[in-house]
Amino acid sequence: MIKNYNFKLINNLIYYRIIYSVLLSFFLVIISLNNAKANETVDPYVVKNIVVDITSTTTSNARDIALNKAQRIAYLKLIKRLVVADQINLVPKINDKKIIEMISSLQIDKEKALDKRYFATFLVKFNSSKIREFLKSNDILFSESISKRQIIIPVYEKEGVMMLWDDPNKWRISWINLTQNQNKIFPIFVPEGSLSDIATINAKQAINSNQKSLDKILSRYELENGIIAHAVLVQDLNANLLRLHVTLTKFGEQLKSVNIQSFSIPNGNSEQALLDMSVKNVFNNILEEWKLENIIRFDNPNTISVSILTPDIKYFNEVIYLIKKT
Repeated sequence: MIKNYNFKLINNLIYYRIIYSVLLSFFLVIISLNNAKANETVDPYVVKNIVVDITSTTTSNARDIALNKAQRIAYLKLIKRLVVADQINLVPKINDKKIIEMISSLQIDKEKALDKRYFATFLVKFNSSKIREFLKSNDILFSESISKRQIIIPVYEKEGVMMLWDDPNKWRISWINLTQNQNKIFPIFVPEGSLSDIATINAKQAINSNQKSLDKILSRYELENGIIAHAVLVQDLNANLLRLHVTLTKFGEQLKSVNIQSFSIPNGNSEQALLDMSVKNVFNNILEEWKLENIIRFDNPNTISVSILTPDIKYFNEVIYLIKKT
């Protein structure tokens, strides 16, 4: 009797050890996948700072209109954030009721209700599962992957003079202004140009992709990747245009690449106008490239391979049952 009991106890210990090992391995894989996928400190399905100011026949009516407007603005911003640019026009038009169905919560800040007027700032959180299902069912290409924050090194070249930290570097100012409204999918950072920055890398080292200097600037800000944005201003007298040629060079742990883009405006417009317009277009192109690289493929789901060593089929079935329960 004692022998049988001991044998059963040993068998149970082996069984639970197997279960524990398999489940531990399973959860470690899940955790590592989630960590790799979620660099984000923010939720891509949250849309903040929706400002609405409505005047109507009554304050109550103004509030209702403002609420619907805020939800629609948030939805449109979310679609622009997630969906690949050339697919946005393919997203079906939906009514306010459908939008409300895809919202998890709504927060109202800085609310003011005056006579026949309503003003507020909204934060809208969408239900990620419902948004994914909506886009998937309509065959819309989208990405919700969050890039790790990247450093921008903005070198500006004008009339043969290269500037990085020098004032005024109008190209750098345009990038700093862009960061005031940070994109959640592809967050960027522009160094302030401190004495330490100046000592770490200069304009010539940047455009020559000096590895030592680039490694130092990444290490200084504890980042893994960055982009050198080298802009050259050209006065095209024949075409009566002000042109900007931009060379983007990726560095760090990401795949290194070089991309050249050109922008122009008619002479008579300000240099800063060209720079501001170019920065927005350059960043949008960077963002779209990131989306295309990280499109969610529903036709190619992720799989996890797990090896299970068990004494017999009974234990194997128990393991499968427990995994399915998780």
